[in-house]
Amino acid sequence: MAFLRRLLFYIIGIGLGALLVTAFFGDRDFDYAYGPGPRVKKVFRTKAVDSTSLNTGLIDLSVDSLYYEAIVDSKVLFSESDTRKEPCGEYVLSTEIRGAAYKLYLENCDSVVRVIRIESLEN
Repeated sequence: MAFLRRLLFYIIGIGLGALLVTAFFGDRDFDYAYGPGPRVKKVFRTKAVDSTSLNTGLIDLSVDSLYYEAIVDSKVLFSESDTRKEPCGEYVLSTEIRGAAYKLYLENCDSVVRVIRIESLEN
């Protein structure tokens, strides 16, 4: 009976501990950006965006948060990017917007992100 009593105390302790952790920390929105690609995409999502550069002749990224959807669903092409360019690094992202494939050319400056140009990958 001693083992069952200890097991009961253990289960009660684990349950109370889980409740306390949930009460203190609640629902946290964790963003796991450990690799180089996710870190770059996180910078593009969190930094201020130059809104004048979002409307290109090919597609308007300012409509319905299309810019953020494109960033989240994109892949950073480091082989085509010039990350150490002065004064602002340039990044190339491959993404799909509304069923069409595009390449986004973004400029990452200290305080703002600019869309340099957008190229369609479909003929």
